[in-house]
Amino acid sequence: MFFTYTGNIHIHTRHSDGTGTIAEITAHAAAAGLHYIIITDHETLAGLPEEGLRHGVVVLVGAELNRESHHYLALGLKQLVPGSTAHPQQMVDEVRRAGALGFMAHPFEKGSPYIDGGKAYPWKRFPDSGFTGLEIWNYSSHWRGRATSIPRTLYWFFLNRKAALDRPPPEGLALWDRYTGSGLRVTAIGSSDAHATKIRVGFLSFEIFPYPFLFRTINTHLCLREVLSNNFSEAKGQIYDALAEGRCFVSFDQLHPGTGFSFCAWQHRAGVAAAIMGEEIRWQEGLQLTVRSPSRRSEIRIIKDGALHCRDRGPEFHCPAPGPGVYRAEVYYRPFCGKARPWIYANPIYIRP
Repeated sequence: MFFTYTGNIHIHTRHSDGTGTIAEITAHAAAAGLHYIIITDHETLAGLPEEGLRHGVVVLVGAELNRESHHYLALGLKQLVPGSTAHPQQMVDEVRRAGALGFMAHPFEKGSPYIDGGKAYPWKRFPDSGFTGLEIWNYSSHWRGRATSIPRTLYWFFLNRKAALDRPPPEGLALWDRYTGSGLRVTAIGSSDAHATKIRVGFLSFEIFPYPFLFRTINTHLCLREVLSNNFSEAKGQIYDALAEGRCFVSFDQLHPGTGFSFCAWQHRAGVAAAIMGEEIRWQEGLQLTVRSPSRRSEIRIIKDGALHCRDRGPEFHCPAPGPGVYRAEVYYRPFCGKARPWIYANPIYIRP
């Protein structure tokens, strides 16, 4: 048995280039039904004294290192670690030595000619090891990279914001699969990269992607084998442990809430779940993978070692695990009209020889 909890990662406040206070942001998170949030202001831990359990939300504070490229989310730091644009592996190793988790932020970001003069902050040199994971889907970054014409930008911003988020960047998924295929345990997360930027044009002012909106878009849902504690320090440990091990999944909740999703490996002879997403087990005859989706309008895919292994439609899918490999699950949401949309990405179950 396990429990799922919804959270939003990669949030900026007034301590850097966001527009909300941590108290204001926490209130928005509670209204959105989130269980945890992780603040990651640029190169500062100024919000660390404000960590705590507020309005039923676990508020955690990390930092986003670097400015020009190789942005890195360092979670669980007690003291700030310096970034390094020129030597990202050195930065990754420093974060690890500090006992913190590290995630590559928007590794394949593409800018828009209509936003910040086309500026983008991608990764150019990727680490070999020492990191916890990477963002495979970042709402603000992905939206900006898709805004390549004025009509498209206006349509996506004012009329149909869901349309801009067509799928995670394929380069990010491929990088994730390459890392896990090489024997590394790599956690994929999704994020909002929330800033709630305020724009004033003459007498008019508006906010680009307010916090309440972003908290209902791309979230990272945790899978815990125990109830999330009401004690802050214990809950903090549970959340960071789940992210470290990959016991989580990414959901584009604006399409449909991801709550209720599960991905497990079952040994039918025993009748119990041998492993959940993010866990590692030994292969044995009769091992079966089970995906349960919170919507009947689902197309479920199981990816083995970076390639499609099997697929089916419906809210539940059972598929045998024919041998060792890295198995992850994807769910596409099928609207009443139009093509299926990428929706949920679960971290792998590592089935070893």
